[in-house]
Amino acid sequence: MPFLALNGTTRDLQLLEEEFVRCIRRRDPERLVETFYAADAELQAPGGPDVNGRDAILAWLRREFDNGLMELKRETNHFETEHSLACASGRFSLTRETQPGILCTTEGSFTSVFRRQPDGHWRVIIDCLTPAR
Repeated sequence: MPFLALNGTTRDLQLLEEEFVRCIRRRDPERLVETFYAADAELQAPGGPDVNGRDAILAWLRREFDNGLMELKRETNHFETEHSLACASGRFSLTRETQPGILCTTEGSFTSVFRRQPDGHWRVIIDCLTPAR
């Protein structure tokens, strides 16, 4: 992981990114959605329509796990913050088991836009995954 000089806000965002990965590894989409996404979040995932709102994102994640999602790694290499908005960008790799014993990995980049919520926590409002070409 690249070294990032973290202030309080970027440290909070990095901790959220780390929790995202832990939730995927634990196969816990409920916690992931609760801690990472705002109620009105939008997920732009490769190969499908935009997914809007926590309930729809949760359903999408459950389908992904049912369809063989094994791992989704995110390596953040840039944070930008201003007032109540922040942005993180980096690389992702998504690994799924397409058939028993056969793994397929998709790599690409991501951009996540965060908004500070009324309770002070940061949550993603737009999460865009773009596959490499």
